[in-house]
Amino acid sequence: MPDLSRHVRVGWALADQSVVSLANFLTVYLFARHLAPAAFGAFIFGYTGLVLLNNLQNALLVQPHNVLGAPLPGPRYRRFTGALVLAQLALCACASAALAAAGWLAARLGAPAPGAELQALAAAAPFWMGQEFVRRVLYTRRRTLAAALNDATTYGLQLAGAVALAFAPSGRASAGAALLVLGGSSLAGVLIGAWQLRPQVRFGGPQAFARVLRTWREAWHFGKWLLGQNVVGWFGAQGHVWIVGLLLGVEQVGLYRAATHLVNVMNPLLQTSYSYLPARGSVAFQRGGAEGLSRWVARTRRLLAFAPLPFCIVLVGFPGQVLQLAYGDRYTGTIMPLVLALAAVAVCITFAKYPFDLGLLALRSTRSIFYVHLIPVGLLLTSGVALVHIFGVLGVPLSAMAINSTLLLATWRAYRRQLARARIAGLAGGLASA
Repeated sequence: MPDLSRHVRVGWALADQSVVSLANFLTVYLFARHLAPAAFGAFIFGYTGLVLLNNLQNALLVQPHNVLGAPLPGPRYRRFTGALVLAQLALCACASAALAAAGWLAARLGAPAPGAELQALAAAAPFWMGQEFVRRVLYTRRRTLAAALNDATTYGLQLAGAVALAFAPSGRASAGAALLVLGGSSLAGVLIGAWQLRPQVRFGGPQAFARVLRTWREAWHFGKWLLGQNVVGWFGAQGHVWIVGLLLGVEQVGLYRAATHLVNVMNPLLQTSYSYLPARGSVAFQRGGAEGLSRWVARTRRLLAFAPLPFCIVLVGFPGQVLQLAYGDRYTGTIMPLVLALAAVAVCITFAKYPFDLGLLALRSTRSIFYVHLIPVGLLLTSGVALVHIFGVLGVPLSAMAINSTLLLATWRAYRRQLARARIAGLAGGLASA
């Protein structure tokens, strides 16, 4: 008989991520449509900072929890989760303090607007990070309904705040206010999440301090290469924003990101995969070894290959009509429809790479992931800068397509190499036991 509970959990995961992605999509869309291009560009710089903080957190805490925590029995799992909750609190405090200090320094050096935005970022960051940590921890034990309820509250409030800010008097709709909308709504998710995680968390007990340190070392050993990979991966994905800002100005950042933001309509599929699948890959490897993981990755590839096609057909085939529907005549007669179409192709290439990332995570080959993700940094700082300099904003999706294609090939090769090593290790272990 089919495992109906598994399908129900997957359904809640998809529904949850659909809510998150739709709310984020509409939030940024409202800011793009109603903020001035320069203010929206400044917001995008702050938003990419939040993405970077989440990437750091995911490497050091979330993905270790998803992969290392998934197979643990109940008592060990609760102690493991408690230790990482303490690490999460420390990380949030450090990030907020560093951003607040940077904002104070910027204001003292005669840059009050960036200083105010950094202060707003310092207020928003710990709650943004905390809510993301809660929802991803819930996914480790497939508590997808609990994650969906948390996100429905958090992102419902976020969308309501974005609507209020979008139609506020012009003087109040600033980049800093937009960032505070994200942080204020995330605070609600953190409070709900603290209650939801109570059964999964245990503090104290005999030798608590030593156990916490042991857990932190284990998470660091697993996540240190992911940390490097996520930093260079963030630069590879978000670095174009900074290059456009340096070469073309912050207003061009706002115009470019407003147009290509429409590609994020694919985010429910992408983020559901990112949240739900890492722990499942780990379990597949634990139960079936290298062969079991190989079969699981092959099934996942087939499943994910067709998922983004409807979006690609619309965005690549009819980009001008999509922009007209979203923004009216703002982009009529510009090159932005072509930019949108190429950006959609670049995202689809990234999506094709993800099953191999999952395989490397399950094999705990985080060092391979780090080395592979050095490639986008090198390409971005060479061909990426050159393409933006020559073609303007059109150079961004051209660069992204080249980078993502190279990254897909390199990740596939790394996965095949590590899988072959796991097969040899399994065969040797079998012979030794015989």
